[in-house]
Amino acid sequence: MTHVVLIDNHDSFVYNLVDAFAVAGYDCTVFRNTVPVETVLAAKPDLICLSPGPGYPADAGNMMKIIDEVLGTIPLLGICLGFQALIEHHGGTVEPCGPVHGTTDNMTLTDAGVAHPVFAGLATDVEPDHPEVPGRTVPIGRYHSLGCVVPPAGMESLGTCQSKIGDVIMAAQTVDGKAIGLQYHPESVLSPTGPIMLSRCVEQLLTVSQNN
Repeated sequence: MTHVVLIDNHDSFVYNLVDAFAVAGYDCTVFRNTVPVETVLAAKPDLICLSPGPGYPADAGNMMKIIDEVLGTIPLLGICLGFQALIEHHGGTVEPCGPVHGTTDNMTLTDAGVAHPVFAGLATDVEPDHPEVPGRTVPIGRYHSLGCVVPPAGMESLGTCQSKIGDVIMAAQTVDGKAIGLQYHPESVLSPTGPIMLSRCVEQLLTVSQNN
């Protein structure tokens, strides 16, 4: 069974993620973000998920140290604050974008997002008369006040949403495909196809890791 280690950034959504991983058939171990990196590695995770949480990534315990240690060797899935941590690790800028909490919004897939396995068949704007043309609109649940507009070197944007500072990145991956970040919450009921996307993220990351 796939073992997911979930780094808890002191957020109320953490155990929604635990439940989502359990429903998807994954074994999940939770550590607070204050545990040493060695403790995380000793658990022998197949994948590490960096949870949502308050504040800025640099203030989230040892999360940045965990990324520094495992990126490229253990698959990483960052959600909300965890995604922002991946952005900052690669030199990107996370800044206030206007609070958006508890809202279903439409993510617009980039060309890379349209072609990505995580979002295949999930767009809601496919025209019945032209089903061969992929859609670009995927409904997702937003709960965040920080965001990134320009993807840093080493990461590519998969989808965006409008904000007060421009089109913020809502999904991205590293160029080697070994880390995926979601600014939105796939574990929320406000993300209609969230469970599908969450499982696909895990399976895609494991597939890329096993093939490299």
